[in-house]
Amino acid sequence: MNAQNEFTSDDSDDRRVLRRRLLTGAGVAGAAAIAGQLGASEASAAPSRTDLFYYWEAQQKSLGFSQGVRVDNTIWLSGTAALDKDFNPVSSGDLGAQMKFVYARVKESLAKYSLDFRHVVRENMYVTDMAALVEALPYRKNIYGSGPFPTSTTLQVQQLLQPGLMIEIEVTACRALP
Repeated sequence: MNAQNEFTSDDSDDRRVLRRRLLTGAGVAGAAAIAGQLGASEASAAPSRTDLFYYWEAQQKSLGFSQGVRVDNTIWLSGTAALDKDFNPVSSGDLGAQMKFVYARVKESLAKYSLDFRHVVRENMYVTDMAALVEALPYRKNIYGSGPFPTSTTLQVQQLLQPGLMIEIEVTACRALP
């Protein structure tokens, strides 16, 4: 169903508003409520959710988060830090090495959804040392090559989850992009 033919001639104005809200991204909870108001025949248009748990499924569930969540064409990846499979910091105190490790983990997570860095539309970086980040930025540029580039925000923080971690990266990707 596309925006040009989403309505029928016998739709009420209220049903048109509900259907438009559903199709334009009312959020998971809102979409479920709207789908219920539209009726069972139209409920199939409600977005579905897929969670990704990674190396640390038990820790993720005990802390109450998913490594990634997909709702329709949008994928949100949690902040990824340089942690090994035993949840220990990798390359403690070396932001450049941690950045390479983190981008490799983000690449793996994106691949679980059949995506790559071309699909990333937003990237947030949290770092403990902005000067060290500036030195490592050429590697980040290699990740995105000549584009497309995501929107990006970088914040310096006092500390990340564990001592020795210097960078955490979270991304949002869109499956609808070629």
